[in-house]
Order: sequence, then C-alpha cells, then structure tokens
Amino acid sequence: MSLKRNILLFGVSLAAGLSSTFTRSGKKHTNNQSSLPMLFSGTWKYSDHNDHRIHRIQINPDLTLHIDGRKENATVESITAQELVYLDGFGYHLRIHANEQQPVSLYDEADNATYTLVSVHTTKPATTEKTLAE
Repeated sequence: MSLKRNILLFGVSLAAGLSSTFTRSGKKHTNNQSSLPMLFSGTWKYSDHNDHRIHRIQINPDLTLHIDGRKENATVESITAQELVYLDGFGYHLRIHANEQQPVSLYDEADNATYTLVSVHTTKPATTEKTLAE
C-alpha cells in the first residue's frame, strides 16, 4: 500500500511541477508580447533618396502609424521583437526592423526601398551647455 501511495504522490508532484513550469513560461511570453508596442513606439526620421526629402514616422503605443503628420490607413499584420509589419490600404507592406532597443530601419514594399531610421529627440539649447561648462 505504501508503494502505491508513493507512486501517486510522485505523479501528483510531477504534474504540479510541470503545470507550474508551463504557466510561468506562458506568463513571460504574455508580458513580452504586451511590451512589444512600446519597443516600436516613438518618432523617427528618414531620408528618401528618390524625392530628396526628410520624412517623419510616428508609431503610437496603440500602433497607429503616422507619416509626415498624416495617419496612415495601415493595419498591423504581425509584430515580433525584431519586426513590426503593417499592411497599407494598397496592399503593400511596411516592415519596421528593430534591434534590442528601438526601430532601426523601414522597408517600404511599394518603393522596394529600405531607409535608415534616426530617432527624433529634443535637445537642450547650446547656451545651457555653455553656461554649465563655465
């Protein structure tokens, strides 16, 4: 009888341990997925060599996309830690590639071109830095 009880306890312990492991890994995945929009959120600029203009791209935390201040009719097709893919109203993809910290490039399927993204930051006036140095 003791042997049956030990086997039963071992089985219950094993099941509890496995379910705990699966639950933890599922929670990590969920937290990672929920932080992805924040990885891509922000404002960047890129230079278009075709029209010789600087464009501005903004991605909001809800993943709405704005280019040069206009909201784009684009839906999120997929998102991973390395790439955010939009499908625009004409059926073309916009692929935004990221490193571990932020988006770094934009591939526009309509133009078959890749652009380097540069983060847009507000900077302090030079007079403030000069005053601090004195």
